[in-house]
Amino acid sequence: MSLPPSPGPHFPRKRLVLIAAALALAVLATLAFWYAGSKGSPAARPPDYGQIPVAVAIEAATAGPLQRDLHALGTITPLAQVTLRSQVDGELLKLHFTEGQAVTRGQLLAEIDARPYLAALAAAEGELARTQALLENAEADLQRYRKLARQEAVAGQQLDTAEAQVRAYAAQRQRNQAQVADARRLLDHTRIVAPHDGRIGLRRVDAGNHVRADDANGLTTLVQTRPISALFNISETRLDILRAAQARDSALRVQAWDADDRRLLAEGTLEALDNRIQAASGTVRLRARFDNADESLFPNQFINIRLAVVQQDHVITIPTAAIQYGSEGAFVFVIDGDSRASRRVLNLGPANAGRIVVQSGLAEDERVVVEGVDRLHDGRDVQIVEPQKS
Repeated sequence: MSLPPSPGPHFPRKRLVLIAAALALAVLATLAFWYAGSKGSPAARPPDYGQIPVAVAIEAATAGPLQRDLHALGTITPLAQVTLRSQVDGELLKLHFTEGQAVTRGQLLAEIDARPYLAALAAAEGELARTQALLENAEADLQRYRKLARQEAVAGQQLDTAEAQVRAYAAQRQRNQAQVADARRLLDHTRIVAPHDGRIGLRRVDAGNHVRADDANGLTTLVQTRPISALFNISETRLDILRAAQARDSALRVQAWDADDRRLLAEGTLEALDNRIQAASGTVRLRARFDNADESLFPNQFINIRLAVVQQDHVITIPTAAIQYGSEGAFVFVIDGDSRASRRVLNLGPANAGRIVVQSGLAEDERVVVEGVDRLHDGRDVQIVEPQKS
């Protein structure tokens, strides 16, 4: 007996024929569409970028003075700084300042217990008064002995003894006066005052502690901030330029710029030049002075120094960003009245603060390209735009 066939999926032949026909029609339709597109109008040609004006930023050459600076790294240094210490031993009764406070010369800053020193002063004054009384009595005796000596009523030895006694008491009085002066000095030291104007630092001792004259740390620090100075070094090879500038002007101008050399902090003058070259570094140290009225300069702050040494009164200058270099030397692209670039070879002079002197090859008010120069060539049309702000 034969078994019946097992059920399973099967596709009629007619369905397979329909699927094949649909696929063939899809392929033919695709080929026809492609063929029709290839016989249509040609695609637009891409633009010729070589003819499009180049966007550039320009700046005109200017005529005027140009200053030459010596650049250096400097450190802000107070003209005066002290560590406030007690000159006597005793209990610190009170602090009369707050940390970071600006103080003036003579202002009371701290008090130390003065009672032991008041007692010492009273004792010294009492001893001085006793000696003064003895001296006055001895001087009276001496006057009597001298009268008697003129009458030959007293021995010469007694007169000599009276004179010696007066001299001894006079010497003792001088010693007592010195003791009184020293006692008053110690008493004055119980009041600590500011030796100069400045700004107080952080306190190191609190009121109630016993302080001593030999304490190393002291109570706090006081630094003068107005005016203030900056110390910096220049190479010994620049010393002749500096000395020549000082011969022309004894008060050379100095600028203090921030650590990034982008922001001007203060302007001052050169105050001092060291008397020797540092052998290890081959540099010489200088000090500049700044009024620092707004206290923008802070002690131990690092700054960039610009020291003006040479000034040319009437020169043509352009931005250093416009300068390019090629086989013929330095050149720029000049923009004419038709907004077309032309290459111009220049003879350059010194540079300073982002500008450079043009000794020949360029006239005043001629416009040079400062941005977009990398896509330019001689005769290229340009479109002038505003320069980017840094």
